[in-house]
Amino acid sequence: METRCEFSKLTIPNDRLYVKVAATYVDEIAKKLGFEEKDRADIRSALTQAIEDTIEHAFESYERTTFDISCERVALGLKVVIRDMGMPFDPHQSSTRNLGNSPGENLMDEVSFANLGRDGKETTLIKYIRNREIKDYLEACSLEPYEQAAVTRTSVSRPIHFTVRHMKPDEAIDVSRAVYRAYGYSYAIPHVYFPERIAELNASGQMYSAVAVTANGDLAGHCALFEWNATDRTAELGLAVVKPEYRAQGIFNALTDHLIVKARSEGLMGVFGQAVTNHTYSQQVGHRCGMRDCAIALAVVPETESFRGITERLSQRDSLVVHFKYLHKPERLTVFPPSHHKEIIGKLYNNLEIEPEILVDPQTPVALGQSVIKTRAGGPMGFARIEVKHLGEDVVSQVRSALKDLCLKRFEVIHLLLDLCDPATSAYVERFEALGFFFAGILPGGCAGDGLILQYLNNVPLDYGKIKVESQIGRELLAYIKKLDPNL
Repeated sequence: METRCEFSKLTIPNDRLYVKVAATYVDEIAKKLGFEEKDRADIRSALTQAIEDTIEHAFESYERTTFDISCERVALGLKVVIRDMGMPFDPHQSSTRNLGNSPGENLMDEVSFANLGRDGKETTLIKYIRNREIKDYLEACSLEPYEQAAVTRTSVSRPIHFTVRHMKPDEAIDVSRAVYRAYGYSYAIPHVYFPERIAELNASGQMYSAVAVTANGDLAGHCALFEWNATDRTAELGLAVVKPEYRAQGIFNALTDHLIVKARSEGLMGVFGQAVTNHTYSQQVGHRCGMRDCAIALAVVPETESFRGITERLSQRDSLVVHFKYLHKPERLTVFPPSHHKEIIGKLYNNLEIEPEILVDPQTPVALGQSVIKTRAGGPMGFARIEVKHLGEDVVSQVRSALKDLCLKRFEVIHLLLDLCDPATSAYVERFEALGFFFAGILPGGCAGDGLILQYLNNVPLDYGKIKVESQIGRELLAYIKKLDPNL
């Protein structure tokens, strides 16, 4: 779905004299895109650190070669990628650790490192362009929380007429306002509070927003497909809000039906969602839409978040139930789980109404060559993800190094995503569990194949008794996870 916008590339020698040249190039691109001087200074500083690290660590002192720096205008701002074919090095031990992939550091909004094996290495830096928040558009009185107890819902005996369609750009402000009034700043995805970002994400194809509009033109509800690009087989379904006065009218079901039709038309294998566990309302809604539980991500949502009209403040970091719905089931699916998780993984697939071939082979081949690993971290959630794109001989040492770095930066929850369709995966799970990771669940389409999710809690206090799970399989999965939690 995502489309490439303005793109350019600069190739420079691995010579420190060219650092300023590269910084000037990127600065001019940032200026063209409308970044303010303060943000451009952050970009220049981050880029300078990253390039100096590349020159220092990726090449021998006597080596004379080149590497690439590319700039691309993306929906939320500017993406800069530094790509080299030099020798492997650990970015977590270099100065790039300060580029913004720690909750308290904000030079860049997103930072990721990818070891691509024989294809070299990439450092990706993303800076969001400053947009006005919803509070900058409207007076405070129009952003007051919905009064849950005082709202008189439209009677079911007096149904309203509404139309569900793709959001128009000028409706983004109404979407942001509805989300803010319903949830405050509790949504984990900050872009919903910036109307211009919502409009840009829809224009670029990274998000598809469906809205329900009444006959008199009032925006009654919103839901979206997101976390989606041209190479993905799945999309997340979420960002749902229905104004209190229009609830009990079937609006949410109509929105999700519209989005599922859209996802099918795009050829997506399936859609997934995430529901909080401080209450079960969101889980019930997902289940009514045909979503089935497949994972539980512990302690992902900070306890500082609030849910207006439900829970004003969380008593601990909240956990999420991950659920999935197949739209196009694969004709044949073979997965290679570790033997000690075979039974629960089989149950989760059965819950998704699919029966893959499950192979547990003690002769599973070990991984060969260099690993391809991507680390994504950033934002206010204290959450990071390590994704293993390809299992290589060095995979355990690479994961250990990334985990240590993220823990030192005080990321509280770290996920490790492995490919269940890779025969080598089963041979390495116990070695990752020896590092402190433990089972979370599965996610079809989460990797090149289906994803196996392991989770790590970095000194996070957690009372399992406060986690509310509606489905029988969800409760069984939670008990299984608790039994394996090395922190208990």
